[in-house]
Amino acid sequence: MRVKTKVRFAVPAAVLLAAGCATAQSSAPAMTVPLTGTQQASLTAGAVSTVRIPAASSAFRARDAKVYLPPGYGAGSAKPPVLVLLSGVPGDVADWFDDGEVVQALDEYATEHNGRMPVIVAPDDTGVDDEDLLCMDSPLGNVDAYLSQDVPAWVNAHLRVDGNTRNWAVAGVSYGGTCAFELAVRHPKLYPTFLDFSGEDRPMRETREAAIDEVFNGDEAAYDRQDPLKILETKKFPESAGVFAAGDDDEPFTSQMPNAVDAAEKAGMQVKSMVVPGGHDWDTWSTAFRDSLPFLNERMGLEAGNP
Repeated sequence: MRVKTKVRFAVPAAVLLAAGCATAQSSAPAMTVPLTGTQQASLTAGAVSTVRIPAASSAFRARDAKVYLPPGYGAGSAKPPVLVLLSGVPGDVADWFDDGEVVQALDEYATEHNGRMPVIVAPDDTGVDDEDLLCMDSPLGNVDAYLSQDVPAWVNAHLRVDGNTRNWAVAGVSYGGTCAFELAVRHPKLYPTFLDFSGEDRPMRETREAAIDEVFNGDEAAYDRQDPLKILETKKFPESAGVFAAGDDDEPFTSQMPNAVDAAEKAGMQVKSMVVPGGHDWDTWSTAFRDSLPFLNERMGLEAGNP
């Protein structure tokens, strides 16, 4: 299923900076944050920057990532948590910012509730060829290892963030929604909170059988070891929570969503599900994201009064 996009206008960094510091209502000057290590680049608080996240452990052939540091990043003792955002197929790491207007949504919510904003990291989840890799480690590429090892290692080494991943979250749309669900199941301590918008109930290429044949060369056992529905049958997840959402004109994803919800609930996850007006596009996912913000802010500790 191809992701539908729409034209958006980015909010200038100056406007975002006017929204504030650790909360969206205080003020602080723009801050350029040098990266450590070998990367010769810098990130600017209140703006979206492009970075390369090396695939040291996974050898995954990833495209560059996008990183957003909230206004006032680096000031004071508070360290923001991390929100990881995943795109669909075809997709680009900029989609959440350009089409999903994620920064605007988070800034508005933080302003209204006197809360904080997270650091946002949008890594590549489809590789240099922008293809459906099932978000698994396979002969086609080690996507899971990249997102669960290389990305968090880079974040912790280069960014000043809350190292307690209990406050981290992962969110995705379409293929990225399935991927967010998978990561939450396979790595519950790293991604205890997830948003799955219009994802499949399990990673497929139209069918489970096609995925096994095309990606795993017929090795069903290799697929099953990473299949979230299989894992949920045998493990419990009392600390995990998530939101599943799809549009009311978004088949087959709307019909598949109850399967994932049921499996997650039986495994002890605290999950919510919602059907919002729309199809398989960013209008639907932007609505779902804004509707999920109370849940997300509570889980990530972004509400007023949290350090």
